[in-house]
Amino acid sequence: MAKNSPSFLPDRFDEVPRDKKYVGIHRSTRSSASLFAPIGIALGAVVLLVLGGLWFVDRSASNLTLEDTAPPVIEGAAEPETSETPVVEADDEPVEEEAAPVTDPTQIDTEGLTLTVLNGTTSQGMAARAGARLTDVGWPEATATNADSTDVEQSVVAYSEDADKASALGIAQLLGIDADSVVQTTAYPGARITVVLGANYVDTEST
Repeated sequence: MAKNSPSFLPDRFDEVPRDKKYVGIHRSTRSSASLFAPIGIALGAVVLLVLGGLWFVDRSASNLTLEDTAPPVIEGAAEPETSETPVVEADDEPVEEEAAPVTDPTQIDTEGLTLTVLNGTTSQGMAARAGARLTDVGWPEATATNADSTDVEQSVVAYSEDADKASALGIAQLLGIDADSVVQTTAYPGARITVVLGANYVDTEST
């Protein structure tokens, strides 16, 4: 069997003792491990750079801490205004003005004003006489009748609408009824102002 002929021409370096790395001066062979040498070198360089960076950051950590300092205060600067809502004390609440009694009904518009006088006692004709006293000074003619009860102790002047408060106070003043007995209520729907005469009422017949 013929031997395979070499794939290269012989030269004078073929007489040199053979070495695994060289076959002639221009025909050296490379091992498979030599192909990975550049990759290993690159990985080693990356590792060194990373370790060096970590070492640098660790050494510089104390110098990288930010100090918590307050902003400088400028002397003479005005303090910022607060947006707090002022607290209103109970004494600061607006006081409702007391209505002034109407003593002269001819000075106001009494059209549509209805009056009722109820006698809450056993004295006969007291409601009619009280109604006459009102009519004499200019109040509209009142409906005079007896109350459901004849043992009323305290006289009352009742009104249902806010606009009639001053008129109710004036009627109470004319009949000698205390202003504290003037009340707003819907208990007497028959008239805008209702007078209930009680035992404390001073009848004109006895004066």
